Amino acid sequence: MAMRGPAQAVCLGVALCCGPAAADEPPAPSPTSASGGDARLVFSADGSRLTGGIGGGGGSVTWVGSLTPAAVLGAGAEYQQISNAHWSTGNFSGWFTVGPQSKTHLYVEVHEGAGNIGDRGFNYSLAIAGVLSQLTSQVSVQLEERRIDIDTSHGNLAKLGLSFQVTPKLVASVSYADTLGGNLGTRLGTGRIDYTGSGFRAFAGIVGGPAAPATLNLLGQVVAPGPRLREGFIGVGKALQRTDWLLIGDYVDVGGTRRTYVSLVYTVHLQSHTRQP
Repeated sequence: MAMRGPAQAVCLGVALCCGPAAADEPPAPSPTSASGGDARLVFSADGSRLTGGIGGGGGSVTWVGSLTPAAVLGAGAEYQQISNAHWSTGNFSGWFTVGPQSKTHLYVEVHEGAGNIGDRGFNYSLAIAGVLSQLTSQVSVQLEERRIDIDTSHGNLAKLGLSFQVTPKLVASVSYADTLGGNLGTRLGTGRIDYTGSGFRAFAGIVGGPAAPATLNLLGQVVAPGPRLREGFIGVGKALQRTDWLLIGDYVDVGGTRRTYVSLVYTVHLQSHTRQP
């Protein structure tokens, strides 16, 4: 089925460039962090549905392992499809601990690939670099920049985030992301809360802000405001022996066009390990 109308095009752009990004990003620690040589395989499967009954889905597989206690690497592949658009990427990630008392972490993530929309192809390039530092026993700060070159969308998205350890098991976080150059026109605020217990985790959050630039005339006057994004997400996870299960639900409304997304992530630990409470 072909995409029809500007609303579907906008939401497809969100699916390509953003996806359920906020739901996939715990504030700390990194989802790719591993210790003590704990190599793992991470599998995911997802499905989504757009306004008008347009559906899609995909999946990924990733290997994650530590070279040293302070360096964790990951590599994998992903495939996604929605309506008549589909794309495949190869993925690489790295997580490095630096500085005294392991309070500062550097991370990088790269997704490179290509896809097709109808009868034309497009390139998919997403690069992420950031630093996460623990300022006090309760407060952490995150600085991140994303370079996005996907189809006709390109630009940098810079983010500042703060996390607060409310209790030993509960973390509250807020972040703000804004476009630096390019044509993204994106400014998003995020609020999130994470609970991590013994063998169980849960999180929920909301996201909001402009998702694309306003339309201007030749005099620079606003003809039509850019569509606004509203997002809500929730996730629950459970550890069972040498496996971890994580179920994520995500709802996005971009200018009245809605996308519902459900993902199941299954992690297999290849070596025996001790779970942290």
